[in-house]
Amino acid sequence: MKSTTNHRSVWRTIGLTVLFVAAVALVAAIVVGVRAFHRQHGEQTGDGSDSWVSAMSDLGQVALNPRSGFQGKSRINILCMGIDDNWTNSDVVYTKGARTDTLFMLSLDMDNKKASILSIPRDADAEITGIQRHNKVNAAYATGGPRRAEATVANLIGVTPDYYIVIKIDGTKKMVDALGGVDVDVEHSLDYDDSWGHLHVHLLPGHQHLTGDQAVGFARYRHGNHGVTPEDGDERRIYRQHVLVRAMLDRFKNIANVIKPNELIDTAMSCIQTDMTRTQLFDLGALFHGVNQDDIETAQIPGTDEKGSGGMYLMKLDEDKMNLLVDWLLRGNETSGRAVTPVVVRNGTKVTGLAMSAGETLKACGYTDVHVGQYTKPGVVATTAVIDSGVSNRVAAREISGFLGISPAAILTEKPKPNKFGWTPPPAITIVLGTDYATAHPPATSSSSATGQTASTSSGQ
Repeated sequence: MKSTTNHRSVWRTIGLTVLFVAAVALVAAIVVGVRAFHRQHGEQTGDGSDSWVSAMSDLGQVALNPRSGFQGKSRINILCMGIDDNWTNSDVVYTKGARTDTLFMLSLDMDNKKASILSIPRDADAEITGIQRHNKVNAAYATGGPRRAEATVANLIGVTPDYYIVIKIDGTKKMVDALGGVDVDVEHSLDYDDSWGHLHVHLLPGHQHLTGDQAVGFARYRHGNHGVTPEDGDERRIYRQHVLVRAMLDRFKNIANVIKPNELIDTAMSCIQTDMTRTQLFDLGALFHGVNQDDIETAQIPGTDEKGSGGMYLMKLDEDKMNLLVDWLLRGNETSGRAVTPVVVRNGTKVTGLAMSAGETLKACGYTDVHVGQYTKPGVVATTAVIDSGVSNRVAAREISGFLGISPAAILTEKPKPNKFGWTPPPAITIVLGTDYATAHPPATSSSSATGQTASTSSGQ
């Protein structure tokens, strides 16, 4: 017979989503809700709850100078944590010893009104502050709460959080339901059941309108009932969480959805624990309520799983890429953002060295992760295309086009497509160079059959 003290952690992750919304979009929704409330009820507040009176009072405090709550700050970094549930064998939920199964830094550029997210894998190898031994980074919260988590993350990535936000267990479900659901594109079937962990995920591919429960499943899914699937693992899970972030933010910004603004505000405020004041949250709402979901730059720190001396698998983070991502997303260094943006250049013509020449130009401009080659489809490409399949750097396609002298009209946006094995490749900027580019920017050593010279081969790049 199992001991009643045995427990199982709910299989895993409450959304990065609501955490982001709690810090920015959720707070923006509070501001939107207050405005909607005024439209519905005029200036009278007597029919609202005490929390509404307080909310409107807070809004009045920050309306004239919303940066007053962050004196001397041009950028703030907020450590956002989603904790898991634990369950006893009697099916009773409790949170003692809960770990942060979603962990990321939200960085807010106060001057330029930009937001970015850097996700930290929950299994990342980290020295836990105050214990001085290595463990998964998500153990920091379990052993010392948000302050130990802050110190551990600061030591791991080299940036000290200014504030923290912890999302309560059922925050994602509550917020999505309060919004009337969200719309997402499900790329592959998600099919998983964990009765003990209280998780049931059954979503088909295609455009879906998700309820709160379905949104939680969409964000938490990590593997399926029937063998390996293209959606397995933390990388795809974090990707779906980022998708949900954008979907919720888009829903928040649609004022037509704020049918019960008082309910939305109260729900939002009940979902979080933070060391920020209520007025500071309203400050953020006033500052960032206009943020466009397409402009949010998101990335996750890559790494490889390794078995430690104690038999535990830990993720060894790629320190070089981590440092570049931190420098870009948490400090605002755009040069580092270029260095971590993958670019593929394909020569769609018979002009020798065209892709190589373009690649060298991009490297000189800071895009150092460049791969060149010949376009494999038959025939000659007439018109150049710059294809963005969803890279983290939201300005990369426009910037790359400018560096190469390509018209912005050539930029196309496409979602990554599964390969023949059903797996979705990582996003990249893919440039297919056509004869229009070859004419305008011939490489110094080019040769072409059109001039009577030796034609380049498919390996000419």
